[in-house]
Amino acid sequence: MALLGHAFGFHVAVGAYMAGLVLKEEYFVFGAHTPESDLTIHRDTRKIIDSIAFSWIGPVFFIVLGTHLVLDLDILLSVLDETLALVSCLFLGQVLSASLAARYTGSFNWAESWMIGFGMLGRAELAFVVLDIAYVQHSIINDQMFYTLMFTAFSLNVAVPLTIRWWKPHYLRSIDTRP
Repeated sequence: MALLGHAFGFHVAVGAYMAGLVLKEEYFVFGAHTPESDLTIHRDTRKIIDSIAFSWIGPVFFIVLGTHLVLDLDILLSVLDETLALVSCLFLGQVLSASLAARYTGSFNWAESWMIGFGMLGRAELAFVVLDIAYVQHSIINDQMFYTLMFTAFSLNVAVPLTIRWWKPHYLRSIDTRP
């Protein structure tokens, strides 16, 4: 999938991302196999792919992208206002939209809906790929835009474990009070 994406002019990570979207259990049901063996094949394939992605390909991508990042205090200070505004707006918009969707389409209670909203907050891996394409490969965006977007994506990813840890006591109390 990565090579196919590259052949169409996309970044190889876009193809790999698309391959991950279609890696479902039902695609591993093969003819006369038993359901248990099909699940084993899926589980083994998933384990191999996760190992490759998280052990050596993913870290190498982020290391290479990080080598292009030069922390310049002047640029950081010049984009601080924009970054804080963007983080605040995206935080609010993402948490609200995911929480409301969980509440009204998934029929979760409010505590569960907020937990889902906080969990959906960070999903910036593809954003880093797009930033790599726009800033490093094609110089479409300038330094200030790159730093603003990079620190916004980073901040939202850092916010996920912090907000989940903060919300966890409320979530657990709501589960304990269920009938």
